[in-house]
Amino acid sequence: MTKRSIQDVGRDSREAELKRGLARADKDLEIMDRYAEDLALAEYEIQAAMRKRDREYRDGHLCSVPRPIKHRR
Repeated sequence: MTKRSIQDVGRDSREAELKRGLARADKDLEIMDRYAEDLALAEYEIQAAMRKRDREYRDGHLCSVPRPIKHRR
């Protein structure tokens, strides 16, 4: 039986950690593939809400200021 160096043990643990990470990523991708329509709908709703909030913010802070006040220093 040969002794394993500390570097070999460290390399094995890193490889095992990488394999676990890849397995987790594969599971996540499978879930995303399974629910692709729901994810796309949720993303669309979030983007629409963000656009609405941005538009309301701009209207409330930039467009509603009277012109003489807007350009005063």
